[in-house]
Amino acid sequence: MKNTQLINEIDYLSDTYCDGCFVRKQLRKESGKTTAYRFCIEQCTVGESIRQIGSKLKSSK
Repeated sequence: MKNTQLINEIDYLSDTYCDGCFVRKQLRKESGKTTAYRFCIEQCTVGESIRQIGSKLKSSK
């Protein structure tokens, strides 16, 4: 895949699933940004997908 395709896929996932995510919003309210961010990158399945695409993007440089 080309870099632009990978970036577009990350944008799609973020726009579709992350914007308006109730869990992220609730964690930010209760525990702060850092906790919500950690949840997203370590436990969320969408975050895992974004991380995998990001590693493909990183390795293509």
